[in-house]
Amino acid sequence: MSIRLLDFLAGAGLCLLATAAHAEPPGLDYQVSPNHVLLLGLANSGQHLVAVGERGVVMVADQQAQGWITVRTQTTRTLCGVAFANADVGVAVGHGGVLLRTEDGGRHWTALETAANGDALLGVAAMGEGRMAAWGAFGLYLLSKDNGLTWERLPVVEEAFDRHISRIIALADGNWLLVGESGTLAQSRDRGETWQALASPYAGSLFGAQQLRNGDLLIYGMRGNLWVSSDGGQTWSQRDSATTLAFNGAVELASGRVLVFGNSGLLLASDDQGHSFTALPSTHASLAKALELDSGRLLAVGDRGITSLIATGAHP
Repeated sequence: MSIRLLDFLAGAGLCLLATAAHAEPPGLDYQVSPNHVLLLGLANSGQHLVAVGERGVVMVADQQAQGWITVRTQTTRTLCGVAFANADVGVAVGHGGVLLRTEDGGRHWTALETAANGDALLGVAAMGEGRMAAWGAFGLYLLSKDNGLTWERLPVVEEAFDRHISRIIALADGNWLLVGESGTLAQSRDRGETWQALASPYAGSLFGAQQLRNGDLLIYGMRGNLWVSSDGGQTWSQRDSATTLAFNGAVELASGRVLVFGNSGLLLASDDQGHSFTALPSTHASLAKALELDSGRLLAVGDRGITSLIATGAHP
């Protein structure tokens, strides 16, 4: 099971509605170690790196991942995702429908009220031209058209859709792909306004997706499931992962190497654009999200906080 889903299950059903607030919160009287905290989201604002996780923790560092500082927010709920529309404006989301917004690159955050109704928000993405999407449990899907200031709750696929949404990613053709529970696959051709279901090759939970440099789509999830499509999601081919552990995330490096990572230190690599995968040495951490820095350093977050990997996917 994905650590994102485990984290959701640990906090689901507890309601803490985010409320609008404008007063600056008091400063922390302590700093959280970046290596001793559960972190589930990671983003590059263009000027800073921002990570979010348990107990409302937000951590900010420079673009070389140096000097991590802890930022106080207005929630103690677990934050699951973070995204930036530009260097200053970003949104973080989490349990209880919490949605936080920053206008200074992550140094200060304001809680906003939404129509989440206490359901967990598990992720957020910037879609360009002022649009942002946030998603989560039981079909929860929110769309903003003003860089996260206001949000509208919209249906996904159909009014009765109630599956957990795991990830939404941008595609090279300008469309967006959504994956989730019960093999949910859907595509939006109007920047998140509406979603059309796609036939899924797998009935279990999907936890993420990645479009590769050659245009192929990679989806992954429970029990070591890896699937690749070369025709925009019309047909899928399963890849042998030699594991039953869950995959939580994937990243394609500047070198073209594709890494897929998950629970219990699971790390696989493909050097042929997803045609085959090889197991790499354990990361010794369950990882949720990763990104490659300009230096070639690979940074990931998970149950041991911030983990640094080298571009080959192994520990430095």
